[in-house]
Amino acid sequence: MEDLRIQHMKVGDRFVTPARMVTRTEIENFCAATGMKLPVFASDEWVKSSKEHQALGLKGSIAPGQFAMAIFLGNLIGAGLLDDVIVQLGTDKVKYLAPVYPYDMLRTEIEIIGSRVSKSGIQVIVDYKWAVKNQNDVIVEQGENTCMFKNV
Repeated sequence: MEDLRIQHMKVGDRFVTPARMVTRTEIENFCAATGMKLPVFASDEWVKSSKEHQALGLKGSIAPGQFAMAIFLGNLIGAGLLDDVIVQLGTDKVKYLAPVYPYDMLRTEIEIIGSRVSKSGIQVIVDYKWAVKNQNDVIVEQGENTCMFKNV
């Protein structure tokens, strides 16, 4: 779909971004920039020695859930779907469903669940469900967003 704009999509329309690999360095940089310096995000050895984390079935260090949310937005920006965004009005129903590991391939899938033109006619408010899926088609995170876009 050339020149696809999210504000032109109809309720029920879906879009899937290409997958991108997340690296250990990206996760480390995200954790350093945000202050999320917990061993579960940095050390495979620590996770493997933690009974609590072993009980959860973790096979090594993981990315914070907020990292996957940033990837979801980056995927949409990379696809050009957020080029006309004015402001994000809200995020709701976020669930972290599975761990994200270094070198996972993550893609974003969205479905439009609402769209309305503002009273002024200058903006379009779009509600959409989103899911981040890994290379095994497992949903690692999902939620709903409401954003305001230019009515172009």
